[in-house]
Amino acid sequence: MRVRIFILTSVLLSAFLSIYLLGCDRISQIVQPDETTTSTETTLKIGVIQPSNTFTTFSQGAETARAQINEKGGVLGMQVEFISRNNQPVATEPPTPEASISAAKELIEIENVFALLGPIYSTNSVEVGPIAQQAQRLMLPGSSGANVPAAGDYIFLITVPNPFQGKVMASFAMSPDELGATTAATIIEEGDVYTIDLVQAFEASFQEIGGEIVHSGTYTVGVTTFTELLTEIQAVSPDVIFCPGFQPEVPLLIKEAREIGITATFLGGSAWDDRARFLSILDDNTVLDGSYYPTNFSVATQDADVQEFVGSYTALFESPPDGIAASGYDAMQLLARAIENAGALDRVAVRDAFAAVSGYKGATTISHYDENRHPVKSLTIQTIRGGQVEHYKVIEP
Repeated sequence: MRVRIFILTSVLLSAFLSIYLLGCDRISQIVQPDETTTSTETTLKIGVIQPSNTFTTFSQGAETARAQINEKGGVLGMQVEFISRNNQPVATEPPTPEASISAAKELIEIENVFALLGPIYSTNSVEVGPIAQQAQRLMLPGSSGANVPAAGDYIFLITVPNPFQGKVMASFAMSPDELGATTAATIIEEGDVYTIDLVQAFEASFQEIGGEIVHSGTYTVGVTTFTELLTEIQAVSPDVIFCPGFQPEVPLLIKEAREIGITATFLGGSAWDDRARFLSILDDNTVLDGSYYPTNFSVATQDADVQEFVGSYTALFESPPDGIAASGYDAMQLLARAIENAGALDRVAVRDAFAAVSGYKGATTISHYDENRHPVKSLTIQTIRGGQVEHYKVIEP
């Protein structure tokens, strides 16, 4: 009898344990941080990786979109909440890959954000991309490096990619209706993914349409004098100098070039559109006059969607937006649109909805995304006159 009771007890205990463990397994599946967020959530947490002292208009553009979205009821009934991390440990130096990686991991693993806006520098974005991809977090950087989305199908550029920027600026330089250049010098920031990518694109296009690259030079971040580099460039007398880097180096380089008598037209990249800081380096910005650079946005665009963004941004931050702000705005608006189209916080469904973007109009217009997850969109060329940035022309894709 005792044997039968013991056997029955063992069977019941085993059954209980099986049910208990199965229940635990189900509970574990529900609370795993990487699983799809349930509809009971009241806020949608989005991570923002933003340098504290450069390109700060990116997060301000995103904040403009967040305010508009929340005022209209949020996303799937959820209010959007930003959780931000700084990836610029030293305010006077560029943001670092190490700080960007740390920020991304904290936002994903601890804060459990649904998606990432940023980073901004391509050098940082190529390091964060694999982290976002592995965690199945949509990542929408402010950078334009062509290889940033190569990390995987959760990574999408928002701004005009470097290959198109380089091609446009090469054609602009050589056009007889514009600069009529036949020779060019190029300058990169040593080790910087963005400037290397953009210069390679410019050189390839410039040479393909019959131009000659007469000098390719470099500088290192933090330098304040460029005598040797500029002396070498002066010796070959290029028609244009393509120097798409960042402040403070580029304004200082152009100033020194003019002081030693170089008259070539300077061409830049979209990094120049951190305009408040770019124009804060020199006491007299008229030495920058006659330069040109591309961006994906212009406040001069007379379109209702663009002007809605301009008005909302200006009301919030008491200054007009730039191209960096437009990228932040579009990143958040596109993300909200993808989630709404997916109908749930399902990571795969949202990714697929984002890839299917078509005919988007916001701060900029995106026709669609290509197979490299690059946006197909127009490019605006800006010029500097009287020490101030002015709209020059729009180039369609």
